[in-house]
Amino acid sequence: MMEILTRRLNRSPHTLALLAALVLASCNSVTPGSPDATLQPQTISSANPSAFKYLHDLVGVPARTSTADLEKLYSGIVITRDVTAGTATIANNALNKGRYDSAPAVEVNERKFSVDVGAQGYNAWSSGYNAWSSGYNAWSSGYNAWSSGTTSTATTFIENIPTWDFAGIGGAQALVPELGKGIKVAVIDTGIDMNHPAFTGKIDTTYAKDYLDGDKVPQDVNLNTDGTFSAAYGHGTAVAGIITQIAPNATILPIRVLDATGGGDTATIASAIDYAVASGAKVINLSLGSTSDSAAVNQSIKNAVSKLVTVFIASGNSGTTNVLYPAARSLDSAALGNGSIGIGSVNLLTHKSSFSTYGANLEFTAPGENIVTAFPGNGIVAATGTSFATPIVSATAALVLSAGVPIRTTDDTKVFMNNMAATATPSTDPTYGTQLGRGTLNAFKFADIYR
Repeated sequence: MMEILTRRLNRSPHTLALLAALVLASCNSVTPGSPDATLQPQTISSANPSAFKYLHDLVGVPARTSTADLEKLYSGIVITRDVTAGTATIANNALNKGRYDSAPAVEVNERKFSVDVGAQGYNAWSSGYNAWSSGYNAWSSGYNAWSSGTTSTATTFIENIPTWDFAGIGGAQALVPELGKGIKVAVIDTGIDMNHPAFTGKIDTTYAKDYLDGDKVPQDVNLNTDGTFSAAYGHGTAVAGIITQIAPNATILPIRVLDATGGGDTATIASAIDYAVASGAKVINLSLGSTSDSAAVNQSIKNAVSKLVTVFIASGNSGTTNVLYPAARSLDSAALGNGSIGIGSVNLLTHKSSFSTYGANLEFTAPGENIVTAFPGNGIVAATGTSFATPIVSATAALVLSAGVPIRTTDDTKVFMNNMAATATPSTDPTYGTQLGRGTLNAFKFADIYR
């Protein structure tokens, strides 16, 4: 999606008076839980998923068939597997079908997923770092945006207060002082700046993963050496920075699947979703998309939903009805269930953002214009795009889940998501109002159901 980042930070009056309790309890002490043994990643090979040409979606795989035997049978590696459902996805170099292949044709493993940063977005990213004026102090004084200034640790920026007020974020935080504690949010993206002060004590370094470099340090990478930035550099950092403002006690699980230009292949993204679930994520943020569908990615999201994980997906920035995949599939209950939601962007009048997709395949919206957030190199930036509306919803889900919402079955997940939609603010857009899904996030009304 084309992201527009600007350095002009319009100062807004402080309108929040509800958040005296916003203190980051134990924010520098993350103790990630070990993944459930039944959810351990099934990819036992060290091979890189992107090295394979084809993807096979399997059905009817007997539970007694080991992953190693399945890989031997197909001469490849398992990308995703749901033993209970008898499904799996195999990456290999064979076009011909095997014993358990489903009816659709074998899928080509293409580099078709991206954040689609165009020339305008690139130029804005390049100047974004200039918005950072005084280093760490600019972040640590962020607490002044909140009502009492009782902590020297950053929570947000005053520039975001109108947006947070509009989406009911402050009221939700007051209702749920846990602020996301105990909830892990996977950011499947370009990586993040692992050393940014915004993320101090908030990263799950045990299960952090970089698919591109094959290590556990998913660092946001800039390939340019001339003082400019690669097209998608900082994208994942900006996404994660929004989550830490709304749910500051949540744990971020960064998983790098997109390179510095914003591109990534199908097999890697499908594998990353499965890995996030196996690593204990309760919320997955996918601020990425493709113009073409992927059975493998759809299956990985379906697996995640079946494991009671909520998935939020950016809808795209074409400004048309061409909602990107997999967001376009979020309303397809037969394929994905009710645990994933595609997110579009609106302004503070609940009118469609000029760049946001819309139409029958769009399910939900959130504000996505000029959100001040983290940028690599201890920086900040104003971010615009559905990529940045999406983490507002992901973070709100984490915030509310930390209230102790009982999610024991997929029906519980459905109720949780339906409550989010039922409390949404209806659009007042005179042109697109009926084409913006079920409304715009109202975090306060949503949280109020559970507190």
